[in-house]
Amino acid sequence: MKVPIEWLKELVSFRAGPDQLAKMLTMGGLETVLLPEDVLDVDVLPNRADCWSLRGIAREVSALTKFKTKKINYKVKEGNKKTSSVLKVEVRDKDLCPRYMARVIQNVKIGDSPEWLKKKLAKTGLRSINNVVDVTNYLLLEIGQPMHAFDSQLIKDQTVIVRRANPEEKVTTIDGKEQLLTPEVLVISDPEKVIAIAGVMGAANTEVGPLSRTIILESAYFNPIAIHKTSKNLKTRSESSVRFEHGVDWNAVEESLDRGAALIAELGRGEVLKGKIDLKAGEKKMPAVELRLARIKRIIGTDIPQGEVISILKRLGFIVGGVKSGVCKVTIPLFRAMDIEREIDIIEEIARIYGYGRIDATMPSTAFPGKTVDREDMLRHKIREIAVGCGLNEVQSYSMLAPKDFERIGLTQESALKITNPLTVEESVLRTYLLPGLLKVAEYNQHRQVTNVFIFEIGRIFNKNEGKPLEERWKVGALVMGSPFLSALDKGEADYHYLKGIIDNLFAGLGMATPPVKEADSFLLQPGKGAAIEELGIFGALHPDLQQKYGFQRPVFFFEFDLETLFKMVPKVKNCQPLPKFPAVARDISMFIPSDLTNQIIVETVRKAGGELVEDVYPFDKYKDSIAYRVVYRDPAKTLTEEEVNARHRLVVNELTDKLMVRIR
Repeated sequence: MKVPIEWLKELVSFRAGPDQLAKMLTMGGLETVLLPEDVLDVDVLPNRADCWSLRGIAREVSALTKFKTKKINYKVKEGNKKTSSVLKVEVRDKDLCPRYMARVIQNVKIGDSPEWLKKKLAKTGLRSINNVVDVTNYLLLEIGQPMHAFDSQLIKDQTVIVRRANPEEKVTTIDGKEQLLTPEVLVISDPEKVIAIAGVMGAANTEVGPLSRTIILESAYFNPIAIHKTSKNLKTRSESSVRFEHGVDWNAVEESLDRGAALIAELGRGEVLKGKIDLKAGEKKMPAVELRLARIKRIIGTDIPQGEVISILKRLGFIVGGVKSGVCKVTIPLFRAMDIEREIDIIEEIARIYGYGRIDATMPSTAFPGKTVDREDMLRHKIREIAVGCGLNEVQSYSMLAPKDFERIGLTQESALKITNPLTVEESVLRTYLLPGLLKVAEYNQHRQVTNVFIFEIGRIFNKNEGKPLEERWKVGALVMGSPFLSALDKGEADYHYLKGIIDNLFAGLGMATPPVKEADSFLLQPGKGAAIEELGIFGALHPDLQQKYGFQRPVFFFEFDLETLFKMVPKVKNCQPLPKFPAVARDISMFIPSDLTNQIIVETVRKAGGELVEDVYPFDKYKDSIAYRVVYRDPAKTLTEEEVNARHRLVVNELTDKLMVRIR
C-alpha cells in the first residue's frame, strides 16, 4: 500500500525523516520501502487488516514514535427532508451482510475534484474520476472503509435490496466486464436488476455520471469469507474487495458514511437528507483478554516496565484496565478483532513495538527430562574450536564425488556406494575419504592464485559392506599448504613438523597425550614423510605423484583421523593440575640423528634418563641432518639449582650418545 508522508502527517505528528520512518515501520513488523516523492510502500501482512488504511499506518507510527494521532473533526449538515422518505433498503441475508448503512445527498453537481484531492489520490496510484467517486476512494484510503455511490435516478422505485444472486444472473460491472453470478454471490439490487456485486465492484447501470443529481451513498460490513470467495471465483480483485476480505472496522462503517456524505455535499454543493438508514443484525462487542504481566517477561525474556507496557497498548488503540494481582484486562478494539484473540497475541504486540533489538540475546533452555547432551557432538565442537585456534579454516565439501575423483587419487570404488539416480555424474558416488574433497578445495584456491591453504573438515564418510547396512563414520581431516604466516616477507613453509604440531595441539586440547606413531606405508603419503596412529588414521606429506596430478606448486601435508575411534580414546574426565609454584629451567641439545631414529624414541629416552625432573621434551629447530631439542626441567617442590640441572642434563646427553648413537653438535 502506498502511503504519502505528507498525507500521513495530517493524521499523526512525528519528527523522523522519510528513511528513518521506513526503517522504524519495517522493524515494527511492516516491511516498508521509501519511494520517490516521499511515498512509503508498505507491505501489509495478511493478518493486519487494520493497516490497509492511512489511519492504521498512523496508529503504528504513533506507537513507535510516542506521538499521538490527530482527530479529524467533521460535521454533517442535514436538510429537513428525511432519508426514509426517498429511499428504502431491505437486507435479506444478514449472515453475509451484518450491517448496511446508506445516506442520500440531493442536488449534487458532478464535476472535477479540487487539486488537493487529485494530488492525494495520484500519489497513491489512483486516478481522479469525479468529485463523488473521488471522495469514496479518498476515505477508503484514509479510513480503510470501502463505500459505493449510486445514481438514485437509475434505481427503480428508489429501493435497494441486499440479497444472494439468482442462478445464471448476469451483470456488467463498471470495468466493462460481464459477470455470470451464482447463488453464493451477495449482490446489491433494485426490484429489477443487480446494481453492484457486494464488496467487490459496482455495476455500470447505476454509475455516477455528469447528469447525476441525487446520490445514494452506501457503507456496509460484509462477511470477509464470502467476499474473498466471490472475488476469487469471479477473478475480480478491487481495492474494496481487498479490504472487505481482510475485515473492516465495524465502527468505521458509520464514520465513513457521515464523512463521505458531508464531503460530497461540500464539493458538489449538495444537501444531505436528514437521518440515515442503519440495518444491522446486532451489536458487535469488543472482546477482552486477561494479560499476566509476569508472563510478558517469561515469553519475551526482558523485564519491560509496567508503565511502558500500558503505554504501548494504549498507543495501539487497546483499552487497558487497572492492574490487580499482576493481571490487567485488555479490551481489543474492533479494528484489531480479526487479528488479536489471545494473551500471546497481546504480548507479540508489546514485543514488536518495544523493539526486538532491545531484547537481550539469551540461550534458550534445551534441557529435557531424561535427556542428555550428545557427548560426541560436544567433542566435534571442541575439535572444531581447536582446529580454528591452530589457524585452520573450516570447509564443507560435497559428500558425493565423481568416479574420476576416485581414479585421480588412486582410490578403489569397491567399497563405495553408487547413487541410484544421481543428478549429475560429478555427484554419483558417496565418498570414502575426506581427502579428495580437501584436495579439490586446495586446487580451486591455487587456480585463483591462493597458494596458502590451511583448511579442515569434519564430516561423514560412507563404506559399503556386503551383506551389511551402509556404514557411516565421522572423520576429521586437515590440509596445509604454503606459508602459515600473515606477512608476505616471511618465507616459512608448512612442513611435517608444522602438521605434527597441529596434531599435538588437537590431542592436548582433548586432554590426552599424543598416541604412539609409526611409519606409514600408504599410497597417499610420501615415503619417509608419513606416519600413522594405529586404528586412528594417517598424516604426513602428500605423495609426489598426487602432487603432480593436482598440479600443486607447494608441498601439501594432510591428516585424516577416524573420530569414532578418537572419541573412545578421549578420557571422560579431564585431569587438571595447579599452576607450578617454582620456575622451570630449559636446556637445549643439538645433535645429528641417524635416519632410522624416530622422534618418539628420542623423547622416551630423554624422559627415562631425566627422570621425574623432566617436564617436557620437544624439537624446536632443524638444519639439514641436525635437530635441536629443548628439555624442560622442573621440581614441583623447590627451585632447582644450577648444579642439579647440569648433573641431570649430563645423564640425558650420555644416554643419547651411548644408547642411540647420536652425535652432539
